[in-house]
Amino acid sequence: MKVADIMRRSIVTVSEETPLKEIGRLIFSLGLAGIPVVKDRKLVGIVTEKDILIKFHPTVQEYMEDSVNTSDFEKMEENLGYFLNVPASEIMSKNPTAISSDTPLIKAQSTMTINRISRLPVVNKDGELIGIVSQGDIFRGLLKKEMPALEKERYAGFIGRHYDLMVNWDKRFAQEFPVLLKLFKKEKVKTVLDVGVWTGEYTIGLAKKGVKILGLDNHNIMINISEGKRRKLPEKIKKNVEFLLTDYTDFSKEIREKFDAAICMGNSLPYIPAELPILFNQISKSLREKNGVIILQILNFEKILKSKNRLISFIIQKGEQTEKEHLFVEFFDEPKGKTIMHHVVIFDFDGENWIYKGTTSIPVYDIRKEDVVKVLKRCGFKKIWIGGNVGEYQGEYGKLTFNEPFDPKNSDFLNILAKR
Repeated sequence: MKVADIMRRSIVTVSEETPLKEIGRLIFSLGLAGIPVVKDRKLVGIVTEKDILIKFHPTVQEYMEDSVNTSDFEKMEENLGYFLNVPASEIMSKNPTAISSDTPLIKAQSTMTINRISRLPVVNKDGELIGIVSQGDIFRGLLKKEMPALEKERYAGFIGRHYDLMVNWDKRFAQEFPVLLKLFKKEKVKTVLDVGVWTGEYTIGLAKKGVKILGLDNHNIMINISEGKRRKLPEKIKKNVEFLLTDYTDFSKEIREKFDAAICMGNSLPYIPAELPILFNQISKSLREKNGVIILQILNFEKILKSKNRLISFIIQKGEQTEKEHLFVEFFDEPKGKTIMHHVVIFDFDGENWIYKGTTSIPVYDIRKEDVVKVLKRCGFKKIWIGGNVGEYQGEYGKLTFNEPFDPKNSDFLNILAKR
């Protein structure tokens, strides 16, 4: 495999005249290790964090001379303002190590190791910058066949650390639990199977309301997070909730009892790695034979892709412990076959600047109303109610309802209630 197969062709660059303050903003806000400097498309240098720190920080000799001769540290700090306007040409590393696009990946990695750098500019025969490659790119390239599984684990770890910050749980519970609990009472639901628990917050929330519930998830990371929360619960609530790791293809054999209802909330359904007929067959086998109930909450993909320009949510939340603000942006790519790529990007606010923290992506099933209804009928659910609701603002779930009609153009969520 060659560098051309994996290099990034969309590159952030600066010119020789770009001031240090702008370079610093790009490096720190975008989380970059360094930025190439170009002139007429040709690579002439690179500015790294190290180059910036060296420019800011005086040498030991200069520090000693200033200390001995003037002891004017305030004067030294005032001079920092001057350095902010220094152009890239004065701080960049000239003649940086670069490679061609036909360089083998192993050779590119060896070049990085020898030169103790984490990324390399890629140039053509005329010295023009055409791409950049990092150690992470090489790692993913070499493990390309294993990447789908690795990316799913990476996604689970990334979301597991941030999901509870992305959702206003108190508000969501207030909007949805009264509807669910009223429905449970009407249908005499005492036991619930929660399919796709993520961090387990919703599952535990229902357990606190007196519902006996079993939560399923296919990610060991999510189950561990959920179990960690369960262990902290009072014994009275703890006995109401359990979690089970499953691949969703045969979980009905692992369950010791029949449940009154199954729920799949918060758009968990498209992320479950099982074809709908297989999944709903297992859910059906896990429910009581008479009057078993299924409740589903699914994002309206049609509205997001057409009228929302593929943007799922744009949310700013504060952390409970640090009060630090976090920005979460979620969006979809255009559908490819049965799946859509879901992306999550996170920034943290340090009081002055928004700092890029990372991104993760995962393919999800493009599930529509007709797909679900067809499978439910095939599994013996003869009574099906379809509802839709609109969130109060982007990223919010809004009030759960099965009475408002589902409108593909205007509803944010598709809500389905099915009964045998």
